[in-house]
Amino acid sequence: MYWFLLFLGVVAVWALVLALLARRLWGQGKALTRELVAAQSRLDAAMSTAGSGQTREDERAPA
Repeated sequence: MYWFLLFLGVVAVWALVLALLARRLWGQGKALTRELVAAQSRLDAAMSTAGSGQTREDERAPA
């Protein structure tokens, strides 16, 4: 009986460690996603202020 309780204790500790690790990784993943979304929106804003990407020569060239 003692060995079974010891086994359950070890399993419980491992489950707690894995849960804490998963929680930490989940938080880091959310933060990384938030940073990527912010960077994408900054890139989109910069590209929209830069125009369509055509140079002045392209704009003056006949169609």
